[in-house]
Amino acid sequence: MIAKEIFDDIAAKVGNIIQDSPIKDVEKNAKTAVTAALSHLDLVTREEFDTQQQMIEHLLTEIANLREEIARLTQQA
Repeated sequence: MIAKEIFDDIAAKVGNIIQDSPIKDVEKNAKTAVTAALSHLDLVTREEFDTQQQMIEHLLTEIANLREEIARLTQQA
């Protein structure tokens, strides 16, 4: 139990040191740089991806149905 308290105390002190140091600025600048880099990429949101996935699944089903219809009509002719 004492070791846990010592560890928590050390972690708190390190956290305070990091907050008061230039490392915090580096972290902030890194996040900003990554966000800027990602904004230049041609990415889609998860919602847009899921919508497109549903549309593709629907279209594949339609294609399969049309192929069956073509095969049926070809056999009748």
